[in-house]
Amino acid sequence: MVGIPLAIFYYLYLACVVGFLLFTFFNVYHIIRFGFLTVGSISMIVCYLGGSIAIIAVSWFYINVIDWGQVIPFTIMGTFPQ
Repeated sequence: MVGIPLAIFYYLYLACVVGFLLFTFFNVYHIIRFGFLTVGSISMIVCYLGGSIAIIAVSWFYINVIDWGQVIPFTIMGTFPQ
């Protein structure tokens, strides 16, 4: 069957997660290195990292149940698959 494999979207998701993690480490490093380490800034860093981990874990949970071997078929309007 000719079409777009769903695995392309999976790899796109993984690339976005890697980019997000790179920016997260970059931002946390700069907050720790150049910012004032107070109780408020440390608690915000912990909340940010905890929220990020929770969002990535939930999305990973939902993404793992998808069959990535499926294909989105190309069809011409008005024709039926045989």
